[in-house]
Amino acid sequence: MKIKANIYIIIFALLLGFTACVKDLTDINENPNEPLTTDLNYLFRYAQKEGISSYNSNVNLEQWSLMNWMMYLASRGGVEAGKEYTMPSGKDAFWTEQYATALINTNQIIILTKDDSEKQNMYAAALIWKNFLFHRITDLWGDIPYSEALKAASNLDYAPKYDSQEDIYYSMLEELKLAESLLKNDKEFFDPSADIIGNANIDTWKRFANSLRLRLATRIKNKNHARYVEELNDLASKLLISSNSESILFAYNSINRNPFYEGLDRQETTNQNNPSKYFIDLLTNLNDPRISIFAKKAPLSVLPWIPDYNGVPNLMPSNHPNWADYNLDGTWGDISRIGEWFRRNETPGIIISYSEVCFLLAEAVLDGAWAGSAQQLYEDGIKASLNFYEMFGGADYKIDATEQNNYLQSVPAVDLEQIILQKWITFAFSNGYEAYAEYRRTGFPILKTFGNNNIDASRFPKRIPYPNFEINLNFDNYNQVVQQQG
Repeated sequence: MKIKANIYIIIFALLLGFTACVKDLTDINENPNEPLTTDLNYLFRYAQKEGISSYNSNVNLEQWSLMNWMMYLASRGGVEAGKEYTMPSGKDAFWTEQYATALINTNQIIILTKDDSEKQNMYAAALIWKNFLFHRITDLWGDIPYSEALKAASNLDYAPKYDSQEDIYYSMLEELKLAESLLKNDKEFFDPSADIIGNANIDTWKRFANSLRLRLATRIKNKNHARYVEELNDLASKLLISSNSESILFAYNSINRNPFYEGLDRQETTNQNNPSKYFIDLLTNLNDPRISIFAKKAPLSVLPWIPDYNGVPNLMPSNHPNWADYNLDGTWGDISRIGEWFRRNETPGIIISYSEVCFLLAEAVLDGAWAGSAQQLYEDGIKASLNFYEMFGGADYKIDATEQNNYLQSVPAVDLEQIILQKWITFAFSNGYEAYAEYRRTGFPILKTFGNNNIDASRFPKRIPYPNFEINLNFDNYNQVVQQQG
């Protein structure tokens, strides 16, 4: 067991070695349990980039799997019987990237700043980022290594236990609350160039911590409603994201390109993924003006010379006769492509948007845990989404006031199903992680097969399978958690 466990140490130590600044060769005799001197700005930028912009996480896992499961996308090749929900090829790489790269570097910042009062802002921001990363991991896998996960660098007999998701959530809520309280304008912070997410703005990080806490509190409300209300009561006096410009985004550019820039093109060729029929039909039936942003009209349509939106059927077996109605020109010209806004290398990565915060608060009002109008917050969330694409893409993506008003007058009145449906639309092609998590929490939207039947909920993946290497490297803990969790 010790030999296997030491592989963890090798991985973590190598990564720390790449990121640490070793002063000279005599440092080799320093205490190995003490953190190496590092450039905090470099570590923070690297931890952010690796945590959010990896090709493996954004393409192999999120696009090719989660967005298919959540019916934003569908495969032109169809599916084979019994294989509707193919497990992501990038799941093992995502686990490794998050733990051995993003989290280990984030934790190095925490170690170096925790006891330095002048660096408490750096400590707080790293704590927020650490919990955002863990939140995504536990939402995908359930019980995961958490309390012992980052001890590899100082423990030579390392096989981390798995913590329960419940315990992890309570810990994350506490740490986010602590981190927000530590952020002060008169203390040292990272250089703006090192903070891709917040541009070294204290209020941005406060809004991030509080809005993330709102998301996490909502996630546990069906399990511990009293704790949910307690968290919301505390958040009532805190800064939250209150406009599109305050949304928490990862800034991509022509050098550090959005992984979707490459991934979407690959999906429409090699992997044959396009907007799904379920998604296109839903937007069409709602007269949703965002359809022109989410998709391009197919050049070949049922009526010649009149392009229209057309999606790929969901969960249709590859040998189904209905495929004869598609690919009529041999180039799939009768299928819509994903819209240009999502195909640009500078399209921002959305971590938490103003629209999502509005929907979370609308749900809280319905639940009696927040003051205000649920209908107004629901409409504010829709409007925020309608305006988001122009703000971060330019006039080509403008939805004019008339279209917005017509849409707002036509959508059903607020209830939980409509809130989650609108949130699901907002997450399209930008946040498969949250769409997957919210669907499992609420059962909305009601997903349909190509034959317009409700999907078989018993077949829908409740979580991602653990990485194969956990069986070899951490078998005892792995075996225990699988028996507990299934």
